[in-house]
Amino acid sequence: MKIMLLIGCGVLTLVMCAPVAGQTAKVTLVKPVSPDSQSSPSESTNEPSSNAEAVPQASPDEGWEFFVTPHFFLAGLDGTIGVVGQRTEVSATFRDLFRNLDFAAMGQLEARKGNWSILGEAMYISLSGTRVTPSPFFSDIDVGVKETIIEPAIAYRVMKSEGGSIGLLAGVRFWRVKPHIVFQRSFPGPIDVEDSKSWADPIIGVRGVAQISPRVFLMGRFDAGGFGVSSDFTGQAFGGVGFRVKPRIELIGGYRYLRVDYFDEGFIFKTAMSGITLGAKFRL
Repeated sequence: MKIMLLIGCGVLTLVMCAPVAGQTAKVTLVKPVSPDSQSSPSESTNEPSSNAEAVPQASPDEGWEFFVTPHFFLAGLDGTIGVVGQRTEVSATFRDLFRNLDFAAMGQLEARKGNWSILGEAMYISLSGTRVTPSPFFSDIDVGVKETIIEPAIAYRVMKSEGGSIGLLAGVRFWRVKPHIVFQRSFPGPIDVEDSKSWADPIIGVRGVAQISPRVFLMGRFDAGGFGVSSDFTGQAFGGVGFRVKPRIELIGGYRYLRVDYFDEGFIFKTAMSGITLGAKFRL
C-alpha cells in the first residue's frame, strides 16, 4: 500500500507540473515596410531585407549557481528492526522520537548550471527509547538507532517555462545504520544485541516546480530505487509549498515519506519515516 502511495505521489508531481511546462512563449517578427520596399513584388521577392535575415542572438552561457538548504524532518518511524536474529517492531510518532532524540543534523546542497544540477543531501539521526511489551519473557525492550543517509545525485531539467519546470534525476542513496536492542528480562538476564551495516542503493526519480504567484510556488519530488542491488526497495515522495521571502531566500514546508526494505543475514531494517519537513533555501 505504501509503495502504491509513492507511485501515486510521483504521478501527482508530473500532473501538477505538466500544464505549466507546456506553456511556451511565441515571438512574432514583424517586418517593417518602408516606402522604398513597395517598388515591385519582384524586387521584394528577389532581394530580401536585412531584417528578414536577422537571427536572434543566443544568450551567453549561464554561470554556476549554488544553493544550501538546512531543514528539519519532523518524522515518525515505523517498521521492523532486527539484529543477530533478534527482531522487534517499532512504531513511534514524531512526539516519541523527539522525546528520545539524542542528536540530528540535516541539509541539502545544490550546484546548478543551465539545465544541469548536482545535488547532495545528508541526514544523521541518533535516537533511543524503551518499548514496553506485554510478553511474559521480556519486561520491555530498549531500542537505539543511529542512522546516516548521504545522497549524491545529478538532475537534468527537461521542461521549463515561466510557470514551472520538470527535471529527471539519478543518484545513489548511501545508508549506514547501527541498531542496538536490549531485551530486558529478570532471568537469566537481558539479551543485548548490536550490529551495523552500510550499503548503497541506486535511485532514479523526477522533481518539479509550479509557480503559483511571483512569491509562492509548489514543489514535488518522487524517487525509487534499490532494485535488489542492496536493499529490495527504497523510495521517497515529497510534496510542499515554498514562499520567496527575498530574491535569495525561500522558506519551504511540506510532507515527506522515506522508505527502505533491507535484509542481510539476520540484519533487518525495514522502516518508513514520514512527517513534516521545514527548511529555508539560501542562494549563495
